[in-house]
Amino acid sequence: MGRSVRLYLADGTATGILTAEIVNWTGHVLSSPRTRVDVALKRDEVKRTGVYLLYGFETDNDLPSVYVGEGDSIASRLYSHSKDDEKDFWERFVAITSKDLNLTKAHVKYLEGRIITLLKAAKKSSVTNKTDPSFDRLPEADISDMEAFLEELQLVLPVIGVDFLRKPKQGNSQSSDSKQSQTVFTIQNPKKGIDAMAIESEGEFVILAGSVGSLHQAISFGEKRRSFRKQVLESGRAEKVDDKTFRLVDDVAFSSPSAASVFLHGTARNGRTDWLVSGQSKNYADWKDEALGGDQAQ
Repeated sequence: MGRSVRLYLADGTATGILTAEIVNWTGHVLSSPRTRVDVALKRDEVKRTGVYLLYGFETDNDLPSVYVGEGDSIASRLYSHSKDDEKDFWERFVAITSKDLNLTKAHVKYLEGRIITLLKAAKKSSVTNKTDPSFDRLPEADISDMEAFLEELQLVLPVIGVDFLRKPKQGNSQSSDSKQSQTVFTIQNPKKGIDAMAIESEGEFVILAGSVGSLHQAISFGEKRRSFRKQVLESGRAEKVDDKTFRLVDDVAFSSPSAASVFLHGTARNGRTDWLVSGQSKNYADWKDEALGGDQAQ
């Protein structure tokens, strides 16, 4: 089922202050670069009770560093952080509040702990919080409401470029019936030690946990892709098998089958022809062409 997300560019630019809302969701998200924090702190949204994320890249870490906090007034907390040399890493922040002002101190303490847990489970960032707070002193109904709030939050954050909270729901987390209903793609290259499986899910091409790739890195394996593979290995989402290969511990999502194939081979590849439908000689390109032809025929 489709959803509608409303974005508002407060500065009139895609890199400035923006807000995001989902229709019929009580939550409200405001994102701002640190360079505009003086302007952002004057907005009503950040004067509410809520939870916030500070994030950026430190020079010695390929993973984004993230700090999660909460407060009765996010603005006062952000003001303190802007003067804190120990948190000099952050380049942007996200403030998460409620449009109906129904989030209480107890609610945001619960959300803070759950967001830290989700970040660590996703393994896409380096969480800088020194403690791992767990707050469960909420009525059962409130906990249910906050879990529903988190589901919507995980939907809207990637829309504004914050994708380190979301963990793919595919692969080992799916039921056997769900897996059987999806087309599985494979790449096998015994000479390079590559043996991988993947599926399409939620608009992404996902290499499944247990897949094995080559540690080879050719000149055509660009710096951005080289850095991403390093992130995956350093975060524990993959582990080295030997000097030549690595194995995925978690599912890893890509924007296309070619990006996934390049990740496994360490060199320029055409994933549309590399990936084969499991148990068939049909490649991804032929499979997709058949699917497109069927849609047009209808």
